[in-house]
Amino acid sequence: MSNPSPETNNAIEITIPTTHTHTHTRTRRHSIRLPGAIRSFQGAKPIPLAISVTIGLIVCFAIPRPREVSKQAWHLFAIFLTTITGLILGPLPVGAWVFVCLTICVVTKTVTFTNAFAAFTNEVIWLIVVSFFFSRGFVKTGLGDRLAMYFVRWFGKSTLGLAYGLAISEAIISPAMPSATARAGGIFLPIIHSLAAAGGSSPKDGSARKLGAFLIQSQLQVS
Repeated sequence: MSNPSPETNNAIEITIPTTHTHTHTRTRRHSIRLPGAIRSFQGAKPIPLAISVTIGLIVCFAIPRPREVSKQAWHLFAIFLTTITGLILGPLPVGAWVFVCLTICVVTKTVTFTNAFAAFTNEVIWLIVVSFFFSRGFVKTGLGDRLAMYFVRWFGKSTLGLAYGLAISEAIISPAMPSATARAGGIFLPIIHSLAAAGGSSPKDGSARKLGAFLIQSQLQVS
């Protein structure tokens, strides 16, 4: 096997003049190869970032502050609008954008460090995080799909039986996967989509009410 050709697109060429004598100067080109993390970094999206920051600056400095609202509360409101706009437009990933806005709150002394990170010591927050860990485990290992498919096989002789099978599997999986969003999007929606397609029900050709709409509605009521 032949050795792969070296990549040249990821190298930066720098021209460095070197003097060998007093009469002439010779230039040499040196290639510096950047680390993979730096090469793959693309940064924030400029337009969503500009819109998000501009909205916060306009609210903070251009709009008159009501007398009933304190200066600190008004600044917090401006940062809040910047955060929400960024979450919608997505200049950065959600986690990175939230930490950036949280850092702005602490640096500008709008919120103290203790109050800014107080939520990370709340037991309810960590309970939600752990529930998502369990949910991802059910999705990645395929255990949730397996349990749901067993109940569909046992009760799937009729349309009503399919709904009962999905409802029972929902009741069994829900203690280990408390997030209804994770259960619906990660397990039951793909199963219902496959069942509806097998039954000739599709939202694209007007046949959604044959089977798909019934299973989705019954699953939403159970969740």
